[in-house]
Amino acid sequence: MQLLLIKINSFGDNPEYALLGKKQKEDRFTPGDWKKIRSVSRGRRVLLIIPNEDVVLTSVTIPSKNKKQLLQAIPFALEDNLAEDIEELHFAIFQEKPQGETHVAVINRDRLDDYLSLLKDNGLTAHFVLPQVLVQTIKKDAWSLLESHDNSVSDSDNQATVSVRLNKYAGFFSDKSLLELFIQQLEEDKPELLLSNIAADELPKELQDIALEALDPAQVFYESANSAIDLNLLSGFVSNKKESHINWKAWRPAFVIASMLLATWIGILGWQNTKLQKQRKQLDQSINNLFTATFPKSRIVDPAQQMASKLNQLKKNAGGTVSSPLPLIADISPLLKEYKDLSLNEIRFKENKLELVVQSPNLSRLETFKKDVLKKSNLQLEISSSTTTADKVEAILLVSPLNESNKEKA
Repeated sequence: MQLLLIKINSFGDNPEYALLGKKQKEDRFTPGDWKKIRSVSRGRRVLLIIPNEDVVLTSVTIPSKNKKQLLQAIPFALEDNLAEDIEELHFAIFQEKPQGETHVAVINRDRLDDYLSLLKDNGLTAHFVLPQVLVQTIKKDAWSLLESHDNSVSDSDNQATVSVRLNKYAGFFSDKSLLELFIQQLEEDKPELLLSNIAADELPKELQDIALEALDPAQVFYESANSAIDLNLLSGFVSNKKESHINWKAWRPAFVIASMLLATWIGILGWQNTKLQKQRKQLDQSINNLFTATFPKSRIVDPAQQMASKLNQLKKNAGGTVSSPLPLIADISPLLKEYKDLSLNEIRFKENKLELVVQSPNLSRLETFKKDVLKKSNLQLEISSSTTTADKVEAILLVSPLNESNKEKA
């Protein structure tokens, strides 16, 4: 497995990185920026290394080999030893032997979320997360002690800390001044070898008689880092952050197609509106022409209203009968304007009835128009004939004055 190790010392500092694999057994941590780290990430699994102070390492012995049961029991077994509410913590576990000792790594959920978000914001995804102590060089029957200093504070406040790796999955860190106290409380047998960057005379008395081998803080070994991956802090982790997991890039073609369809639909509506406006202008022009031809001496103000007035006058003179198409056209025109989806193709006048050749989306629309004519005017309308095709109905409508018997029925 090819590994890219990214070490975060603090959120404000640039990360350090190292490259390891089965063929590249060792490397040194090198300061770098995120662009450089991204450039070497291809084909490698990312091991994110976070500060020791964010992780608690411990172990418990619970007689169960069922991982689900262990994850339910361990938080309550450790609750009294943890400073935070267990609901706010994430527990990663690894059991080497069935029903044996279970190694536990504990971290605040939000804190782990922050580290993962930092990587995500810089175009990277972590596959493994470990504290720095579990990446330190380790050998059989040896402890690893690494002294470090916080360079962000002044020398007077620069308190040295020591991280101690006891084995593959166990370790701790403390102030250097308290190291002797921690060593005295350890139940582990003393090792045969110490790997450390601390001078022998600065070590706790309990460790000064053990063989010492120099440890380079910047050096990292594949076997040492890879050995603790079973205690991966990402194991079973579910983010608290409510983020969308939709791959919007995959939906981009759908959005493009939807945008094109929307633009087409808007174009069709605009075209239909333009067509209806043109038909309305043609109808108004036809009424104007008929009115001018019939009443050449009259001044045109509102042809439809003027023709309605003429109709009333003709009815009075002719006892309700009509011998001219103009009154009927004047009465029916306002209703035709309301029904913009009816297309008027031809007007004929025969036997005191007005014949309208129209196109409609369907027969039910014609029936609605017929009811509206009877309700809103002094006209009656009959559907003389109709021809239905796939997307329209062409019909001949007969319009005539409403007689007294029909008025009573209405």
